[in-house]
Amino acid sequence: MKLHCLINLYNDRTFLAATLESIKEVVDQVIVADGAYQLYFERFKEFSPWALPYSTDGSLEILHGFRGLPDFKILHPSTGKETCWINQAEKRTVLLDAVPVGDWFIIIDADEMVAGDFQEAMEQTYDSGCIVGNCPIYNPGTHEERLVKAWHPRVFRKAEGMHYEGTHWHLRDKQRRIIEEKYPVYWTDIFALVHFKPFKDQTRLVPHQNYMADLLQRGWLEPKDMGEVLSTLNKLNGGAS
Repeated sequence: MKLHCLINLYNDRTFLAATLESIKEVVDQVIVADGAYQLYFERFKEFSPWALPYSTDGSLEILHGFRGLPDFKILHPSTGKETCWINQAEKRTVLLDAVPVGDWFIIIDADEMVAGDFQEAMEQTYDSGCIVGNCPIYNPGTHEERLVKAWHPRVFRKAEGMHYEGTHWHLRDKQRRIIEEKYPVYWTDIFALVHFKPFKDQTRLVPHQNYMADLLQRGWLEPKDMGEVLSTLNKLNGGAS
């Protein structure tokens, strides 16, 4: 049984080294899906007309040159490196498909890192009998600069048919049920995810805000999440809550 780290990447060199440093001693393999998804790419090119669908900022060079990194692989869309992923759900499902059934995986974005006793937390999760593990997430630089417990799990044991559908934060089983709602979740607070998104420069933050607004207009986000997302977008844009 192995532990895989799944990373969603697109021009994320700023914090990538911290991400890799935080997991390199614990995971057995790093699997990276590189490239933009179509709707985000449209918004990103409004600010960076030179952009290509794959990372060109040095992110891939960091991956290849990072010392002490375990085995890793980089995935691109099935249609080729020069094309976009259809959406986040497709991109993350391709990451899942690269994990053998029965192995464990942790989902970390390239602007995140783990902090605390990650090794001990994973050993406890393995022994718990659960196939889902959860931990707090810390959001420095935001109006909620604290450990947040009510967040979607990032640690799973791979089962047949796991996939994302509709959203990129709800992992589903082969019956299309949301796993965190249908399976016992092992909770640990001896490690946490630290999320550095607020420290990205405006060429990344503004396109992301516009992309999220596009998703809202298309009804892509679930109703229970819309109020929180709208409030966050409003604050980021300098408006009232």
